[in-house]
Amino acid sequence: MPMLTVQDLIDIELLKLQAVAGAAGTGRLITWAHTVDLPDPWRWVSPGDLVMTTGVGLPSAPADQVSWLEQLVQSNPSALVVAPRADAPALSGELLAAADRLLFPVLHGSFELEFVKLSHYVIESVLQAQRERFNASERLFQTYADALRKAPDMAGRLAILADTLGLDLAIEDAPSGTTVVETRRAAQAAERVERIPISGRARANLLMARKGTRTQDDAILVRSLVGLLGVELERLMIHRDQQRDEGAALLRSLLDSETEFSLARPMLERRGLVGTLVSLAIRPGSHGPWSSADIHQAPALHHSTPLLLDDKGLLLAISRDDAASLTALCHNLGEGTVIGISGPIAAATGFRESVRQARLALTQAEESGTQQLRYGEAETGLIMAPKSLAEARALVGRYLGPLIEHDRTQGAALLQTLVTFLHNDGNWKATAYDLGIHRQTLVYRLKLVEQLTGIKPTTTGGIARFWIAIQAGKNTDLFEHPG
Repeated sequence: MPMLTVQDLIDIELLKLQAVAGAAGTGRLITWAHTVDLPDPWRWVSPGDLVMTTGVGLPSAPADQVSWLEQLVQSNPSALVVAPRADAPALSGELLAAADRLLFPVLHGSFELEFVKLSHYVIESVLQAQRERFNASERLFQTYADALRKAPDMAGRLAILADTLGLDLAIEDAPSGTTVVETRRAAQAAERVERIPISGRARANLLMARKGTRTQDDAILVRSLVGLLGVELERLMIHRDQQRDEGAALLRSLLDSETEFSLARPMLERRGLVGTLVSLAIRPGSHGPWSSADIHQAPALHHSTPLLLDDKGLLLAISRDDAASLTALCHNLGEGTVIGISGPIAAATGFRESVRQARLALTQAEESGTQQLRYGEAETGLIMAPKSLAEARALVGRYLGPLIEHDRTQGAALLQTLVTFLHNDGNWKATAYDLGIHRQTLVYRLKLVEQLTGIKPTTTGGIARFWIAIQAGKNTDLFEHPG
């Protein structure tokens, strides 16, 4: 049942109410009914009240009646019902004219009209409308509770809500304007989408389109829906906060050599950090959609959020080595963000070495005015034999780390292939024979070496780099002799 209007009361024949002024305002909603015969009823009524009086509190003079009505209207009741007693003053023409001017309905009823019955009718109508709205909200909450059980993710739950409510729904990241959770129906109805802000830290908007026309209860439904989604988004944000804290603790443990990187691998994979991983040293920019403190909440990073650790103005991170993650970090941290990228993290070189590489790459990027720079891209001078274990680790990590990691994860033999190729002085036929493979297989493997390292193993420069790195690895037992 919709909320009762003044016109609805007029249309009830049994009440025999007649609009004598302010007919243009009969669409006002009635939220309650109040009987008052005091000379100052505005002190006792609330907005939306239907004010009922016998008229004995009305002043007699026309000017005073106008002043009386104007003060009553300021309290914003829905209408005035006058069922005059015999000794009540008549309604003046000036009062009726003022009611028309103020668009305030004045209804006339007979003195036999029982205000108690009228009040009961109004109150029952109001309570019934409230019950129906409550039931609608209860159904919404029940639908959402069912969605929590049936759908494992936010998109699935939103789709269930959309189907049940007959709405097209999506959630938009407000800072970037990108849609982060969407149902198929929302995409199809994009031309008539309403945007409703969702309160809370998420800085998100609910995008909504209706299949039918708007109803009077829509505002309550939308408030309930937005409230539910706000709670859900906050729950997800709290979970990501916890993940960041746990990731920072793990990253600190790796830096302090309290945890072996190989033992941390399964934990990283559960967080979506799979494939080739790199260390990052990030100098955050300014005025980005997300600060360094909340960058883990950026929607573009939800699929595989890097491990992040604040370190004296820098962000240290372990991230997937993919362009999308690096671009998302730069964009969301704002203009001026600079990122140094290590070589692939490998057991042979050690995790701390990858962090050193990232820091060095960051310094070189800042010096050269580059937004992103990979370790070794700005190298200058001759490749020299390492003078210490640390230098040997760096050399192996830079040139052989990607091959070692690929062999570990794919069960391949790229490092063995490269060592054999160099041992045979680049002779294709002898290398294929020693490895027991077809020449085309050898060609494929060496192309893959070039793709992973960025260095061509058939050039003089490539041979020199790889040979020195291989000797450094053998001499320091950083990897098992592959030859």
